Amino acid sequence: MQKVLVVDDSLFQRKSICDTLKEAGFLTIEAGDGREGLETARTGSPDYILTDLLMPVMDGIQFLTELKEQGFTCPMFVLSADIQETKRKQCLDLGVAGFLSKPFKKHELIEAFSRCTSGKDV
Repeated sequence: MQKVLVVDDSLFQRKSICDTLKEAGFLTIEAGDGREGLETARTGSPDYILTDLLMPVMDGIQFLTELKEQGFTCPMFVLSADIQETKRKQCLDLGVAGFLSKPFKKHELIEAFSRCTSGKDV
């Protein structure tokens, strides 16, 4: 079973995302901000990472930058209400595989991960 690290400061969002992914057959691990996400990524060995951009302590861009600097190569996705073109470019430069908008649609979330597991473009 594939494991997804979900990083979002909103407990409600994390629960909703994790419930959706679990229904689709994924295991999930969670973190409430980028700093916690880094530690969880190190210890939890996720196959995928899904992160918000706007978070306290360490935001999504800083989190993605740290992941890249530390050599993480698993597919990473951004789920955010704030996906401006400059942020999108920064994320792409950091190796993000795909973007999803909040509020997310269950089928779009599942589809993004399913395409990635099947080797298709996201």
